[in-house]
This record gives sequence, structure tokens and C-alpha cells, in this order.
Amino acid sequence: MSADAARAGLSALLARRVPTGLLLRLAIGWLSLDAWLLCHFIGLDSPWIAAIWLSLTVALLGLTALPKAKTDPTVAALLCCLLIGFALMMSGGAGRFFYANIDWQVRDAVLRDMRINPWPFVYAPDEILRAPIGMYLVPALVGKALGQSGADLALLVQNGTLTGLALAIASSLFDGPRSRMIGLAVFLAFSGLDIVGQAVVGHLGAVTPTAHLEGWGPTQFSSTMTLAFWVPQHALAGWLAAIAFLLWRLERLTVGILLAMPPLLALWSPLSAIGILPFIAYALWHDGWTRRLRPSDLATPLIATAITLPSLAYLGAAGDRVGMHLYAMRLEPYLIFEAIEILPFLIIAVAGWRARFGGATLAICAAMLILLPWLQIGASSDLAMRGSIPALAILACHLGEALWGGWPASARRKAALITLLAIGGLTGVTEVARAFTYPVSPAPRCDFSSAWDVTFGAFPKDSYLATRDRMPALIRPTSPTSAAASDPRGCFDHPWARPPLF
Repeated sequence: MSADAARAGLSALLARRVPTGLLLRLAIGWLSLDAWLLCHFIGLDSPWIAAIWLSLTVALLGLTALPKAKTDPTVAALLCCLLIGFALMMSGGAGRFFYANIDWQVRDAVLRDMRINPWPFVYAPDEILRAPIGMYLVPALVGKALGQSGADLALLVQNGTLTGLALAIASSLFDGPRSRMIGLAVFLAFSGLDIVGQAVVGHLGAVTPTAHLEGWGPTQFSSTMTLAFWVPQHALAGWLAAIAFLLWRLERLTVGILLAMPPLLALWSPLSAIGILPFIAYALWHDGWTRRLRPSDLATPLIATAITLPSLAYLGAAGDRVGMHLYAMRLEPYLIFEAIEILPFLIIAVAGWRARFGGATLAICAAMLILLPWLQIGASSDLAMRGSIPALAILACHLGEALWGGWPASARRKAALITLLAIGGLTGVTEVARAFTYPVSPAPRCDFSSAWDVTFGAFPKDSYLATRDRMPALIRPTSPTSAAASDPRGCFDHPWARPPLF
């Protein structure tokens, strides 16, 4: 074959379109795999469970159908999205090539415990790991065979692939390379005006190029880069949920598939799954009102719930120790926070009220971002930080459309939006600067509890642990092993660098 023919063949391959439905099936299949592995983690190893899981998963994937569209990504676009996904996750510390933020002290310890201990296992005196562990299951299994390095690389491959799939699916929301590149740029830069917040609270003089800027307010709406680097499990769940809703909004996805997303995503992030519920409620009402509901729209979420029943029961064990309640917060700091983080973007966004992602969709985004700071689950403001992920992603997509002409925005509004993105983008710049400046984080040598006490000892461990007697009887491990003790030399073989937190 001549060189010209080879180049022509490669060009033809790269130009081929990849069905968005296939990419969504891959993501849903992975989430379903995690639900099955959770059964192994808690000791439900019956062949009958595996057979039921496989049958239900095949049925679910068969119902996950999206019509082909001219906006489906090409092979070249998919490869670019995968490259970006891997770059994001690797820069955030996955694979242990670059610095990982201090939240990973606990996550690395959880992965270590799941890797070195036979499943199921308990911590002394009789506590079981009960947390959203979807992100760790496959890497832990790989690590059992290939050690710590294998687990680290598996985590990178998993998270990078899922991020790439999410970006590729999201690219089908836009028509043409220009709109996709603008949408991606807005999404990656999207952040509140944290540097302004630092100035308002008087910390600006102490800010460094590698500081974490988002702790200035009474709560936090995390930037895209912060989400990717600090909490990829919550980010991926929230992004996939938001993308599914927007596909429904464009009438490319049935409400049934949308309803199936929360139970599938809960093992990665129940908080992000909560964040998409108001959007799903609207979609369900809309399709009911317009008589678009079909019997299969009820079958799909029922199948997804059946697949994830053990996971949902596992996550709900001892839920009263976590609970939802109002978040204690003074009105003035809250109003300043909203004015700096969200209000400028909403003022611009409302000009696109009649756009594809305006109207009721934009109203729900605004309501979520206004109300979430007042709600709390557990001991911190995690619900606001993670439940806001779908709304922030949808808002970013809506604003991105203004810049490429998806809805008519004046030159003044476009200039204002670009200015806001540039100022807010400084938050992401500091995250990237830290990743490439700080030393690679050390591998874990201690168990979850010891790692937690290194940085988070002032907070209860209720979001991660439950006594075994509080587990539902049907999923309660009957003969668990005792978790291995921590390395007596300490948690890490060298200090874990800490960024300035304001």
C-alpha cells in the first residue's frame, strides 16, 4: 500500500462517526459493572446474583438507544476527548505522575485497604467501609494482582477513559468543531470569581500562584479544574448526569434512560445524583404533560434500580448518622458568596432564556445554585459543593452557546462573559500550577482511619464507616476478615505537600 493510500485510509477512519449511543452504553455498562463488583465487596458471590446482574445489564443496554445524528463525534474527536480526559486525570494526580491534593490522602488509603484486604473485611471493632466506592472497585481488583502501581495506573485508565467518554458524548450537543472547541474552553475555565472573593475577605495579599482559592466563602461551588483534581468521582457522576439531561432536552434521549442515571451514579457520588433530581423531575413532568411517556420509560429505571439494589442498600446503611439538615450560615456572607460566584453569570445567561438550554432548564439551575448552600448532608457543606455539579455543567454549556452564536448575545455580553471566564479561570490556573510545581504525592502505607486522622481528624468518619450490625441483613457480610494494620513507620514515606488554603 502506498503512503498516499495509507494516509487516505487513516483520514477516512478518523472522519468516521462514532454513535453517541454506543459511548453512552460504554459508560452505563461500566457503572453497572461497579454495581456487580460491590456485591463481591460485601460478600454476595452467588452465581445466581451474577446471572441476574448480567441479564439485567444486557436488558438495560438494549434499552439505551439514541438515534444517530450528524453531531455524533468522529473517531478523531473521540481520540481528542480521551487525550483531554487522560491529561486532566493525570494532572490531578491519578497514576501518581503528578501531585495529588490532600483529599487523596484518604482516597489512596481506601484504595490501599480494598487492595490488600480480602473481600469482605471490617475495621476494628466491627465497622465496615460504607461509602461511595464505585471509583475504587476496578482499580482495587487490578491492584490485588499488580500491586500499588497497578492500582494507580488502573485508576488513571478508568477515570481518564470515563472523562473522555463524557466529553465525547457532550460534544454531540454541539454542531461543528468551532462550537465544540468554544464549549470545551468555557467548560474547562468555568469557575466563580474566587480571586475577587479572596480580595473581599482580605486574603489577596497572601495568595500564591499555587494556592487553593475556593475556601474564602461560607460554602463552595467548585470550578471544573478543582472538581477534576480534587473529586473526580463526584465530577464524573455529575457531568454524566448533566449530559444525559441535556440529551433529553434535545429529544435525543428518552426520559426512561434519564431516570436510570441516579441509581447507577450513586455508588460514585450520591450527592451528584441528588443534584440531578430536580432536572429529572422536570423532564418527567414535561414528558407526562406532553404525553411522550412510554412503557419502556418505566422499565429502564426499574431495571437500573434492580441492578443497583445492593449498592443502594449499602449506601443507605446507618444513614441517620449522616442525615440532611439546614446549614448554619449568616445571610450577609451568603449574599456576598452568591453575588461573586453565580450572579454575574446568571445575569448574562438570562439573555438566552429562549435558547436550547434556557427557559425551565436555566430556572432550575438558578434555583439549585441559590438554594443548595442552605442544605447540608453530613458534617460539612459537601452537598452544596457536589450537588451543584450538574447545575454548573449545564450553566457552562448554556453560556458556551452564547460565544459561538447558539443564541444571540450582544457584543457587550460576550465581552463581559469572556472577562468573567478569564477572572474565574485563575482558580483553575492555580490548580494546574500546583500540580506541576509540588512533588509527586507519596504512596499510602496506612489504613483509612489513620489517613483520615492526618488531616481530617476533627471531622467524624460517619460518611465512610458503619457498624456491621447497622447493615441490612440481606447484604451484611457474615464472615469478614479483619483489616490489616497500618505500617508502623507511618502513613507516608515522605511528607505530603500542602497548598495554602484560604
